[in-house]
This record gives sequence, structure tokens and C-alpha cells, in this order.
Amino acid sequence: MVDVLIVSPEIKTMTDSAFIIDCCWCKAKVAAKQLGSATHQGSDPDCGEPFGHRLFIGKCPTCGCLLAGESDQIRFQDFDADEDRWTDIVRVFPKPPKRFNSYRIPRQVTESLAEAERSLQANANTAACVMLGRALEAMCRDVLNAHDAIPGEPVPTKKIMLGEGIKRLRELKVIDQRLYDWSQELQAFRNIAAHPDDISITREDAEDLQTFGYAITEYIYDLADRYEEFKARIARRKKD
Repeated sequence: MVDVLIVSPEIKTMTDSAFIIDCCWCKAKVAAKQLGSATHQGSDPDCGEPFGHRLFIGKCPTCGCLLAGESDQIRFQDFDADEDRWTDIVRVFPKPPKRFNSYRIPRQVTESLAEAERSLQANANTAACVMLGRALEAMCRDVLNAHDAIPGEPVPTKKIMLGEGIKRLRELKVIDQRLYDWSQELQAFRNIAAHPDDISITREDAEDLQTFGYAITEYIYDLADRYEEFKARIARRKKD
């Protein structure tokens, strides 16, 4: 296995280098003054395919806050391309992407939330709303298909639409009235974003909807798992 780590220490300031990253305080893409970087490259020992990962550390030229971002290598010279190619840098500090603990969260939900975060960092607010709506719709399908499943039979894969899904979640008391109201707002913005109407979505609105998307995901999955663990622990204590 080839495994190379190249570190550029912070004490050797790169006065002439900069990288493009989203500043969460300025709410804009900035050319951050690069203070340091590290590159981790190698090859997977199982499949032999190469990988690459970079971490950048810098300072916003406008507000002066420290910023850290990550980039992944997607093309490799002499392997699948004529030259190396890397993804755009995604901010991981401050305000890193949200992480969840539940193993039950469907891949479609986590991937959609991650895509919404990347869209926001690229100032693509409309695209972010589309992906947040996609995440919520995937949640509805996951919860409701599991609820409708017949014991001993495979879980159905009904393509439940977002409007129907959030109504049923409220009827089943999976979510309360406030989460339902938030869900309706997200549905409305998702519908606006999905059609070519002359309406713009602000970053502030998109970020509020993202906060809700994280909250309802945590409520349905992480907090539910935590509560079940809590009840099981209390039950064991009573038994002992």
C-alpha cells in the first residue's frame, strides 16, 4: 500500500498562496490566505484504486476568521486521466457539516443533506432547497414504508410523495404540529426551486430550511434511538 502524507506546517506561512472557500460569517466565497495544508494520498489495499485527500487552513481576507476546508481527489494522473483533478474545497471549520449517530438513517437522506450543504457553500440556494426537499421525502418513505410493512413480509417500497408523506407523519404522531408546519414550508420552497419561475431564494432562507432538515432528521432518528436506549437502561435497572 502506498501511503504518503505531505504536511505544510503553519509556522511557514504561505504569503503568496490562497484558496477559494465559503466563509460562514461573510456568507460568501472568499480567497482565503493559505496558512498551511496537508495532503494524504495512497492506494486502497483491497481494490488497488488510488485516493487523495487534502486539508487547507487559512484566514478570511475580509473578516479575518480562521477557515479549514477539505478537498478530495477525483482524477489521477497515469491512472484514469492525463492530470490530477480535485473537488472544490468544502469548509469543515468553523460550522462543520452536521453529523448524525443513528445507523437507521437511509443513504438517500444523508447524501441529500450533504449535497445541500455543498450547494449552500457554493451559493446555490435553489439547488440546496431541492436537495433538502429530497432528504425529507426520503425520510417520509423510510418511516411510512416501515410502518405499513406486514410482519414476515418484505418492507414495501412505495414512492410516497412529500405532501402526502408529511401529512401522514403528523397523523401518526411521528412529528408534532411545529415540525409539520416547518415541513410544509420546506415543501413550498422545494416546489418553488423545482420550477423555472422568476423567484429567487435567499441564502438566509436556505440556511433556515437546512437547520430544520437537520432538526427533523435528528428528531426522527437520533433522538428516537437515544430514547429507546434510555428506556432499555431504565428497565434493566428496575429488573436488577
